[in-house]
Amino acid sequence: MLELYHWEPNTFSLAALIGLNEKALDYKSQYIDWIHFEQYAGKGPRLNIEAECNPEQEGPMLKDGDTLISDSFFLLEYLDDAYPQNPLKPREAHGDWQVQVWGRLLGEQAAPAVSSLGGHRYLAPLLKENQINDAGEILERMPTPERKAAWSEAISDSYSEESLSDSRRKAGLMIERIEKALADGANWLVENTYTLADIEAFALANSLPKLLPDVANATASPKFMAWLERMRARPAVQKALATSRTGKPDEAFAPGPEHSRWG
Repeated sequence: MLELYHWEPNTFSLAALIGLNEKALDYKSQYIDWIHFEQYAGKGPRLNIEAECNPEQEGPMLKDGDTLISDSFFLLEYLDDAYPQNPLKPREAHGDWQVQVWGRLLGEQAAPAVSSLGGHRYLAPLLKENQINDAGEILERMPTPERKAAWSEAISDSYSEESLSDSRRKAGLMIERIEKALADGANWLVENTYTLADIEAFALANSLPKLLPDVANATASPKFMAWLERMRARPAVQKALATSRTGKPDEAFAPGPEHSRWG
């Protein structure tokens, strides 16, 4: 049976959970509390080099027999290739190309931005509340310098105003891009067909009405907000969100990918 190692259904874990549910696949949910660093206490799977260097930091991780898959976008692509029922990608070349373009935009620009905004607003205060006071010992367990730096920033809440301002700009660009994709009455992002681009985008966008209320609202971005509601109404999304143990999945954040140095 498939096993998914994940935390709260937000950002990358949410994308993986939705994908499995949309595929109607049987899987075992392995909930790991990233905030209490269970992923570094032997509760997660034994990592391969791809998972260890996963830019999404903590996960999710999909175990399919002896195969371990990381990075939510590529995880969704793996599921679509390995389990062709209920396809989540267009089968013709141009539609598939559009999905790849969304994957790059979301992974390189939107994911770091949303993760930083959520980290500053929700993660850093939670770590302080949990009295994470042995940061040195925790950071030593992390396998890469990038992961140590990302968690150190959250533990110390040392997000710069310049970085947060740029994150707000980039998250706002994602909302604009979604708004444009839904012009002319489209319901979904790629050729008006529900795809893994919608799943990946929603996993990052679900928190934006709280993180960017001046941009993510019915007046400023009506098509975006209506798309969020269509996504939330899908049974696969509702099932994924129901895995939350905190009751506030859209406030659950762990450090995400490193910000691009190229704009």
